[in-house]
Amino acid sequence: MSRTAHYVTILFIALLNSSFSHGRRIRYLNLREGSTCSWKGLDGVCANIYNCRSTMKDFRYGDPPPICSFQGVKTIVCCTDCELKDISTGVFQINPGVPAWLYKTGEKARDHCLDYLNQLEKCIPHTIYQYETEKHPTKNCNDILISIVGAAGGKDANRDQFRHMALLGYGKDINSAQWMCGGSLISDKFILTAGHCTAAPRVGPVRYAALGILKRSDPLELWQRYLVKRIVRHPQYKPPSKYHDIALLETNKRVFFNSHVLPACLHIMPQNYSESFARATGWGALGRRRELADTLQAVLLDRYDSHECSQLYPKHRHMRHGYNHTTQMCYGSRQEIRDTCEGDSGGPLQNAAYISECVYTILGVTSSGIPCGVAGNSGVYTRVLPYVPWIESVVWPDWPDWRTD
Repeated sequence: MSRTAHYVTILFIALLNSSFSHGRRIRYLNLREGSTCSWKGLDGVCANIYNCRSTMKDFRYGDPPPICSFQGVKTIVCCTDCELKDISTGVFQINPGVPAWLYKTGEKARDHCLDYLNQLEKCIPHTIYQYETEKHPTKNCNDILISIVGAAGGKDANRDQFRHMALLGYGKDINSAQWMCGGSLISDKFILTAGHCTAAPRVGPVRYAALGILKRSDPLELWQRYLVKRIVRHPQYKPPSKYHDIALLETNKRVFFNSHVLPACLHIMPQNYSESFARATGWGALGRRRELADTLQAVLLDRYDSHECSQLYPKHRHMRHGYNHTTQMCYGSRQEIRDTCEGDSGGPLQNAAYISECVYTILGVTSSGIPCGVAGNSGVYTRVLPYVPWIESVVWPDWPDWRTD
C-alpha cells in the first residue's frame, strides 16, 4: 500500500468513527462501482467516496451515505451528486476551525502546508467555506454549492488573522531601516514577494524581514526581525518589465512559529471556487498621495476577466505584450474605491484555504497597477500557480516526492 493510500484509509476510518459516535448506522448495499442506487429519494451512483463532494457535509452532520462496497483501499458510496468530481487532492476539515484527519499526496507545497497547519496554536475563524447541497431543478440529484461567510471592504486587519504577512526593510541598519514592501511567509526560511521589491531606489537591496506584527508601531518585542540571507528572483524577471514579477527571500535563520507567525499555503489547485474575489493585505498608502498605513489593511477585491484586464492594461513599454492572463491577474472594484496602493507591493492576494479558515492560500503577488484611489480601477497581480514548480525547486529542493513511491 502506498503512503498516500495509507493516509486515505486512516481518513475514512476516522470518518466512520465520527458517524458511529453520532449513533448512526451506515447501510451496506453490496453494489459495485458504477451501479445505480438511491438515497433519501434521490437517484445516485456507486462512486469512490473521493469523487463525491456531498460526503463532506453528510459526515459533518453525522448522516453518512450508504456504502456500496469496498474495492481495495477504495470506499464506494451511494453518491447523489449530479456531477462527480475528484476531491482526492483536498484536505478535509470535519469540525469548523479544527484541523483533523488530514492526508498527504506528495505535492511539496501542499504537504508542507499541512505540516504548518498542524502547528496552529489556536484558530479564530475569519472566513468559512461550506459544502451544501441543493436539489437540481430538473434532475433527481444534488447540485453542490460552496458558500462563504466573511468580511468585506478595506479595513484594519485583526491580530493573528494574517500570520504569514511580512514587512520588508531596506537600508544599512536594521534599527533605522525603511519598511516599504510586503511579502508572505511560505516556509520556515522563505518569504514570497515581488521581483521589484528585491531592491528600492536610493536604499538598495532588501535586507530585512519583519514578521508577527499587526502595526508598524507595535512594540519591538512583538517584531520577529530577520536578515535576508539570499535573494532569488525568477530567472525570467527582467526589470523594468512587469512580467514574471516574483521573487523569494531566504532568511538568515529558521523562522520561529507561534500564535502570531505561521506560513501561508500556495495556490496549487487549477480550479479554485473562490477566485471570483480575493483579499489583498498590506501596510501601503491609505489612498493616493496619502500616508502609509500603521495598521495592516485588508481589502476584499473582485476579479476582472481577461478581456477587462486587457482593456485596462494594453501594450506599453513595461508590458510589451500587454496583459498576460497566463501569468497575471487583475482585481479591484468596479463601483467603489477598493484597491492596493503604493507600499502594498509584494504582499499577497489571498483567500482562506478550504482546508481551514485559519490558513490562507496565496493566489497572487501584488505587482503593479493604475494609480490607486479611483473607482473602477484594478491592480495587477502575479499569478502564483504557474510559478509553483519553480518555488518548490528553490524552497524544498531535496524534499522527497511520495508520488514516486
